[in-house]
Amino acid sequence: MNAFIAGSTKGIGNQIGMDLLNKDYFVYFNGHSLESTNQLKLNLQNYPNSISNNKYNIIWYDLSSIENSINLANEFIARNIKLDVLVWNVGLTDRTRFGNINSKEWNRVFEANLSSPFFFIQDMKNNINPGGKIILISSILGIIPDSVSLSYGVSKAAINMLIPYLAKELSDKKITVNAIAPGFIDTDWHKGKNKKQIERIKNKSLAKRFGTVEEISRVAMSIIDNDYINGQIIRCDGGYGL
Repeated sequence: MNAFIAGSTKGIGNQIGMDLLNKDYFVYFNGHSLESTNQLKLNLQNYPNSISNNKYNIIWYDLSSIENSINLANEFIARNIKLDVLVWNVGLTDRTRFGNINSKEWNRVFEANLSSPFFFIQDMKNNINPGGKIILISSILGIIPDSVSLSYGVSKAAINMLIPYLAKELSDKKITVNAIAPGFIDTDWHKGKNKKQIERIKNKSLAKRFGTVEEISRVAMSIIDNDYINGQIIRCDGGYGL
């Protein structure tokens, strides 16, 4: 079985990819920079379970643009690569305050978070095996508004609406389409936040902490193992905003 994880050199995507390796999938990892893909290669070579090189491939491709997403889809099609699992974990944000947001940055965020996965999936529709699973990584900020990252939140809300549309379009092939909406997860995404800001975020959830990449990956594994979950936005947020 084959899995492609867009945005998987670290964080949530990497954990999902590693868990799928351990479930005996052939995993196509992806990173947007040569540095990140080289680091992943070293990590996999030193992995305790001694994963064989013939169980994974690492693709260096910046998938934040529609053009690159379509080009990669065409490469998969040309090589007749069929997927059983597709996870899209590429995302950009812009923390410019309302009143100063410009169209270039707005469009850049929407292209990366919404348009690129859409056109990749559209082109790959015949290269996803019947019974396949598509999972898009959304965000709790696509459900609960935040004071910053306006374009990020709205683009993730659009992903949440895209999910049921794609589920209907692909239902004839028994392909399920779902999204996971994580809360605040302990990854490098938040490394620029100061301690006071982090504590303020933690106190907005019932869990009073950030989530872990392992917790998000376990949700992904549950979706992959269950044919009856379809068209859903699954929150894994520690009770954020309650």
